[in-house]
Amino acid sequence: MAETPRLTLPYIEAAQAQKHVTHNEALGLLDQLVQAAVLDRDLNTPPSAPMEGDCYIPAAGATGAWAGKAGSLAYRRDGVWLFATPRVGWMVWVVDEVQPIAFDGTDWQPAFALVARTNGFAALGVNASADTTNRLAIRAPAALFSAEPSTSGGSGSHRLILNKEAVDKTASLLLQDGFSGRVELGLTGDDDLHVKVSAAGSSWTEAMRIAAATGATTLLRLALTNALAIADGGTGATTAAAARTNLGLDGYGFRNRLRNAAFAVNQRAVAGTVTLSAGQYGHDGVKGGAAGATYTLSTSGLDTTLTITAGSLILPIEAGLVEAGAYTVSHAGTAAVRVWQGTGSSGSGSYASAPVHTGTLSAATQTNVEFSTGTVLRPQFEPGSEATAFDRRPYPAELALCQRYFATSYNDGVAPGSNTGNSPYELVMPATIGANGYLLVPILFAAKMRASPTVVLYDMAGGAGQVQVAGVSRAAGVASIYQAGFGAMQNTSGATWSAGNDLKFNWTASAEL
Repeated sequence: MAETPRLTLPYIEAAQAQKHVTHNEALGLLDQLVQAAVLDRDLNTPPSAPMEGDCYIPAAGATGAWAGKAGSLAYRRDGVWLFATPRVGWMVWVVDEVQPIAFDGTDWQPAFALVARTNGFAALGVNASADTTNRLAIRAPAALFSAEPSTSGGSGSHRLILNKEAVDKTASLLLQDGFSGRVELGLTGDDDLHVKVSAAGSSWTEAMRIAAATGATTLLRLALTNALAIADGGTGATTAAAARTNLGLDGYGFRNRLRNAAFAVNQRAVAGTVTLSAGQYGHDGVKGGAAGATYTLSTSGLDTTLTITAGSLILPIEAGLVEAGAYTVSHAGTAAVRVWQGTGSSGSGSYASAPVHTGTLSAATQTNVEFSTGTVLRPQFEPGSEATAFDRRPYPAELALCQRYFATSYNDGVAPGSNTGNSPYELVMPATIGANGYLLVPILFAAKMRASPTVVLYDMAGGAGQVQVAGVSRAAGVASIYQAGFGAMQNTSGATWSAGNDLKFNWTASAEL
């Protein structure tokens, strides 16, 4: 009997008798195959009480009336099982699985998985609506990505891969609250690993960065708020703030190469409107640029702001603190800034608004951060390409850093050369010292200085190059000067200093850059 090529429906022959039989057979096949739905495809034994019209796909190892018919369509009609052999492309709805399946020529496959594997989906929504941007959208309590076991042909491992087109593009994981971003983790704009946070989803703060080239970790907002045990690398101080322990982590502990960046140390006791010539120092670590500088200062809480009204201010950095590499300058003021290497006060390069990222600087070379007119507040010069939180060091530590370059016997708030009428250095002459004679007066500096300093003596009226002997100012000099102190004083006055006379003096020592 002739049949149709796809559904094998019997043709009615021209001279055929009982044409209704053939016609009814074709109708039965159409009823079985068109809009086909099977109740189950996991049974290998026919149900004990099937209903007329029930349809199944016998599973592997089928027995009984289904023997040898695994994978075919088993259709119950007129009390018997009829079978149809599937062809490539046939689709059937599986009632108990609530999904369509399709025959691929070998076996039945979930239709969606088959389409995705062969052609892919332009967009897919799982309990959600996908769009042209979010082409995969899932709304669910959880999403599971599991490895394919090695027993099933997989590797037993699973990797979630996010790929970007180029270095300056982004591949990241974005965590949201109410569809507003809060945390972003990934390769954002380069190949380093960034962790960024946001309070409202509009402005972002970078908290951590791991360099792709070196693995160096920069913790840009690290704050230790509890005691750090010695066993954990601490110093035994009760809080991190008390010790400022350097843990060897970028973004914490002496990262700022500038000394006295809070401008709290002012050993020269400058005040009011400060006018400096080129290379002259005002606050510790701050000197006039090539055209000098004029600035004022104001203090609020822990912060002192310098306002430059003319010229420029240079904050020099000793060569031994400079490693080769890129650096970042930041501050909370308005003054533009530039960075240059070399000695003296004549800088080069253009000023720019902070933060400023340098190119690769030479190692072991004096480096200078120079500010033009405007305000300077909490300046920071640090390795790397990111501006981190301001490294505020305790005053005693900052003072010790400054005393490596400049030291004085005057009390805080008293400018060197002031008429004090008194001195912390007073002694009785143990012997008579004639003209050009020497008196041993060992003075130790509070900190070992950068180099053997220039020492200037002062009498009680503030006269430089003089001391007070028996109430009279006498010319004097210093001998035996070392980084740690000086050991002798020379009588250059031409007069005799008699034994038993009282000797008073102040001093300054400078090893500035």
